[in-house]
Amino acid sequence: MVKNKVMITTSAGEWEGVQHRPHHFMKRAAQSGRTVLYVEPPVTLLGPLKNKALWSNWKRWGKGIKKVTESLYILSPPPILPFGNKNRQINKLNQLLIAQSIKSALKKLGEAELELYAFLPNSVDLLEHIPFKKIFYDCVDDHASFTGLIDKNLVAEMEKELMQRSAVCFATAKQLLDDRKGWNPNFHLIPNGAEFEHFSRVQSDTLLIPHDISHITQPIIGFIGGISDWINLDMIAEAAKNLEHFSFVMIGPVDTGIEKFKHLKNVHFLGAKAYKDLPNYIQSFDICLIPFRINKLTMSVNPIKMYEYLSAGKPIISTPLPEVTQYRQIIEIADTPEEFIQTILKVMDSSSDSNSPEKIASRQSIGKENSWDARWEKVLTYIN
Repeated sequence: MVKNKVMITTSAGEWEGVQHRPHHFMKRAAQSGRTVLYVEPPVTLLGPLKNKALWSNWKRWGKGIKKVTESLYILSPPPILPFGNKNRQINKLNQLLIAQSIKSALKKLGEAELELYAFLPNSVDLLEHIPFKKIFYDCVDDHASFTGLIDKNLVAEMEKELMQRSAVCFATAKQLLDDRKGWNPNFHLIPNGAEFEHFSRVQSDTLLIPHDISHITQPIIGFIGGISDWINLDMIAEAAKNLEHFSFVMIGPVDTGIEKFKHLKNVHFLGAKAYKDLPNYIQSFDICLIPFRINKLTMSVNPIKMYEYLSAGKPIISTPLPEVTQYRQIIEIADTPEEFIQTILKVMDSSSDSNSPEKIASRQSIGKENSWDARWEKVLTYIN
């Protein structure tokens, strides 16, 4: 008798947070014959001292696994020690704690063949505690290039070891693939994507405009995503100072200083929004932004928001990320604050064809070609 397959995935994103590749892939994994146990990122013992909102994560841990669908479950692991990405022994202890939590959850799911679909390099130390039949690693970022409490060499060491022990590996961007060549012979480029039907409604339906954006003066230059140190807020601030009759709307969780915007009345930080409501906000945008700083981390980013904006058919301005410039025939590229300002004015010029039916159709065509459904089907051909 063939055992049920349980795919355990380790991710840096909470299930109810910003929707990233792990969310989209694991929803589809649960629809394609597997039971999925999605392990949320654990909170360190110091976490709630810096961010009081993290106390709620501890409460979820105490409640055990949460059932989302018949085949999809969420596990909030126990609190762990800080500095796991700076010290291998601490990470080993943390992964033991997570493994014990996973084993407890598995008792409720019944006997199964276990697979690990890891998005985090430090998951390598789970392997000695859980008998995985197959291991898959999905490289979505240059993890060693993040700022914060990490030892870059240690993170790279754990990632290389995890890849060497994996049956199949994937990368979201060509730079990630090139930098890790030779770490695994079964390594494939699978870029990010979008749920085309969800975002294409911006053009086909009249959506309810949320109250917190309905009063903001247009034209609106908008951004959706995590607002952290990889976002070029200096460029946005400079544009806002020079384009006082434009509104700049930033939607997403803020994880960096935004004091420079205190006196800019035309910049609005609206906070994180539910994924289901994002098209309602994007419908109010005249231009969508991908304003990433250019550095080692972002050089290998394949931004999900690019495909979402394209699916929505909206004009886009981006900094010159390698994964974006390949679409420069349909996406405007700006490298400096001066270029950024001039490009906004060019797109918004009354003589511009930025919102012509042809341009909208071209953008949406690219969005449709890059759906999450198509991406996951390709992943399945490799992991099955």
